[in-house]
Amino acid sequence: MSVLQALLAAALFGLSAPVAKRLLDVASPLFLAGLLYLGAGLFLTGMRAVTRSRRLPRALEPRERVILAGAVLTGGVLAPPLLLWGLARSPASAASLLLNLEVVFTVVLAGAIFHEHLGSRVIAASVMLATGGVVLGWSSMHLDPPIALVAVAGACLLWAIDNNLTRLIADADAVLVAQLKGLTAGAVNVALSLAAGHAVPAPASIAISLAVGAVSYGISLVLFIVAMRGLGAARTGAYFALAPFFGALGGVALLGEPLTAQLTLTAALMAGGVWLLLRERHSHRHRHEAGMHSHRHVHDQHHQHEHEGWEGPEPHMHPHATGPLEHDHPHIHDHHHGHDHH
Repeated sequence: MSVLQALLAAALFGLSAPVAKRLLDVASPLFLAGLLYLGAGLFLTGMRAVTRSRRLPRALEPRERVILAGAVLTGGVLAPPLLLWGLARSPASAASLLLNLEVVFTVVLAGAIFHEHLGSRVIAASVMLATGGVVLGWSSMHLDPPIALVAVAGACLLWAIDNNLTRLIADADAVLVAQLKGLTAGAVNVALSLAAGHAVPAPASIAISLAVGAVSYGISLVLFIVAMRGLGAARTGAYFALAPFFGALGGVALLGEPLTAQLTLTAALMAGGVWLLLRERHSHRHRHEAGMHSHRHVHDQHHQHEHEGWEGPEPHMHPHATGPLEHDHPHIHDHHHGHDHH
């Protein structure tokens, strides 16, 4: 299920790239970044109002609020205008470079800084997926060095930091996290754009930008966060590297663009990377320390706890105790398996 969520997140984000590129003709990069995130925040606010149950999800803890603030600053406030500024000075194929740099940075940070376990399959898959992105945009990837290149690379690094920070709070309410990201980043970027004297787009362009943001940033971000619960930041980021391929495939299917040899080679590389990720497992005896967390679950070997009667049918979400438990089974670095390796 987590793999499907990551793939859907990549598809929704990737298919929106041609529309976002055209919107740069009517809005400044900073203003467009604000509108895209604001569209996500407003859409998720409405969705929460419609679907809210009688028992509200748990509030974010103080530590989680600090982490969310860091994720919003890096990925929501700083990265989007930096990317769009670089994209405005380069061909659309620069988006391919963006996304495969992001997966490289995400994997490196996840392993080196955030201590995710990265097996050889994950590293090999990430390299294949990143290479596929380079192949996809190679012929027309003429960034104006060094400014556009630095801007795109900087946005990738900021989003990689955002991905790993968001992984730390992925067990929280995903819609709430994405909603706060969208509203905060959107409001800040729109305010900065207005303060800088950027022209306000026409109402129709604003409406289109908000709609694109609702799907490509809102729904996609929720799916991305939920996927990280089961896959971790590195693996989810690797799957998300398929976004430019989905965008190119959409161009073939919807716009009648030619099916080139580059796209075929990209498909082969990315299919190989996904195959490696799907087959990646390892097994060893490990220990789950005692603690408390809250996420949707069923009663499996990791969830053997008591209920008070209000939790409802499975799968359900409520704060519950976990561990101590020591066992051996095939697993990946998900939210139950963040243990050290020797």
